[in-house]
Amino acid sequence: MSALWSYRPYDRASSIEMGRLETTAPISQAAHFHSEVQVATVTQGRRVYSSPLGDLGASAGDMVIIPAHLPHASQGSTASIVTHLYIPSDHSSVRGIVVPQIIRCVRAKSSGETLDAIGSMRRDQRCDRQLASTGALSKQVMDQELDINSVAAQLGYSTDGFIRAFKRQFGMTPAAYRLAHRLMNARSKLRDGGAVADVAYATSFADQSHFGRLFRRAYGATPAAYRSAFVVT
Repeated sequence: MSALWSYRPYDRASSIEMGRLETTAPISQAAHFHSEVQVATVTQGRRVYSSPLGDLGASAGDMVIIPAHLPHASQGSTASIVTHLYIPSDHSSVRGIVVPQIIRCVRAKSSGETLDAIGSMRRDQRCDRQLASTGALSKQVMDQELDINSVAAQLGYSTDGFIRAFKRQFGMTPAAYRLAHRLMNARSKLRDGGAVADVAYATSFADQSHFGRLFRRAYGATPAAYRSAFVVT
């Protein structure tokens, strides 16, 4: 197997999630996003995280921080090991992080050291106006009751013009963004113990196998394997 993803709670007392990726061949993840802030610590090899705000390349010892709801894809080298923490955006260690950042040569040996390193870094003091505009636009696209033609018309765009403008800002088309949002919601429902078939239906996937393929492409694990890491039997 060229890549092995594993997920588990950071600890039973917190809402932080941990994921670990080990690869034996170059492996890519499709564009997706999380409701949490993602912190990736590379301990072996190299990993590149691509977002609408640019690419961040991390080697062993480096840490990449990706804000909540920022679409991103990733690719990496052979024989790489990366630990990911998914931290609620209101957690004290990540509060105020609004742009992707990289911390070089942290070489954190534990998740506790990772949290300490994030908490001590300088925050980007970026103007909130653009971020508020971005958030409002994404909410309109996530309204599944409106087709893209209607959203475009409301904002004064042609459909093609709106799709191009949205992709420039978010790095994916409105349709792909809606799909990523559905997968993010499905991930949350699985973590809360929802049955895979029920989650697929609740998040409007045509069938369980289609849901499974898209989930694995984004998160590297099957829905069943991901759910089993959080459900105590």
